[in-house]
Amino acid sequence: MTAMVDVAPNGETPDYQDLINAGLALVDDIAARAADCEANRRVSEETVAAFKATGLHRAIQPARYGGYEMGFKALLDISHAYGQICASSAWVCGLYIAHNWLAGLFPIEAQDDVWGEDPDAVISGSYAPVGKATRADGGYRLSGQFPFASGSPGSDWNLCGAMLAVGPEGAMVPCFTLVPKSDYTINWDSWDTVGLAGTGSYVLTVDDAFVPAHRVLTFPDVVGSTGPGAEVNDNPLYRLSLLTGVAYTLAMPAVAAATGAIELYIEENRIRDTHGAVVLGGSKVAEFQTVQKRVGEASARVDAARLVAYRDIEEAEAEVRADGKSSLEMRLRNRRSQSFIAHEAQTAMNLIFDAAGGRCLQYDHPIQRAWRDVAAVNHHISLNFDAVMSMYGQHRFGLPLVGQY
Repeated sequence: MTAMVDVAPNGETPDYQDLINAGLALVDDIAARAADCEANRRVSEETVAAFKATGLHRAIQPARYGGYEMGFKALLDISHAYGQICASSAWVCGLYIAHNWLAGLFPIEAQDDVWGEDPDAVISGSYAPVGKATRADGGYRLSGQFPFASGSPGSDWNLCGAMLAVGPEGAMVPCFTLVPKSDYTINWDSWDTVGLAGTGSYVLTVDDAFVPAHRVLTFPDVVGSTGPGAEVNDNPLYRLSLLTGVAYTLAMPAVAAATGAIELYIEENRIRDTHGAVVLGGSKVAEFQTVQKRVGEASARVDAARLVAYRDIEEAEAEVRADGKSSLEMRLRNRRSQSFIAHEAQTAMNLIFDAAGGRCLQYDHPIQRAWRDVAAVNHHISLNFDAVMSMYGQHRFGLPLVGQY
């Protein structure tokens, strides 16, 4: 088992590469647990504890709580490393990083609630505003069934989406509410999927829990660069629009899983012979031009996808440093890129899987797990290729926008 390394023993901000290296040191352990992660439908307590020990959950957490405010590149780096051997672990660890940024957009009192006593607290989330809330003295009473709460078994809090009467003249507005683990239960029978099974994206039940008003954040604020937390966390990072950064936690595991599958396919077929049947028995798999072409095309697609992600998040962060907010153009470009890279990853994955033969149909083979996980990523509504690309086209034609941006 890999030893846990404290990369900033005196509470100081670590060197960026030291932090990433601490995360990379977990790759072998995550690989060893990948099959169990899927079978158990959750990232293990051991993996969550080891991940916290690296400090990576602090990468874009506010500095006032011991965070490093390094930007989303750390998320992309780690998601790509973990996703090559376990897309579920990459998904969950990425969300823990991203949600520690998102919590920094809440009022300071909410941030104190989350990290005041435990600076290592991490947060899962159920974004759809399905919760029912009624006004109460000092806040709201919240109830509901909150689906797709990825990473909820290992989290300390959950972001529960709800419609609240906080708009002009009491208009209903989609909001995030922060709910501690003590106020919800996990439905352990609610997550049993063909892909991304290890994400533990269970349904959570909240039954008449009190949510103080300061633990509410409106969706318009979080996408419009006006979250109240940005007034106290003055790093421009907290002016980034929500989906400009966070949705890469969903897309990058697909790119990584396809990348890992390509590398494994090359390794397994470097000297393997065919068994006959359709093609001549005893032929070297690697010597078929069609196989060579598939490897070349698939690797080009995942390389391009990764480069697009890094370029766009870097330019988005540069924009908020210069202008103090995310522009509509930048928000839509990043949404386009997130959907595009997931789609490219699926194309690359299919190129490899379709050449992998019957041996990869075995349920314990990593390539078929990657194939299922990449397909599952592309089923996420936030990455729907038709919807997101249409939305970007609407923007370019000057038409009303329909979708999440």
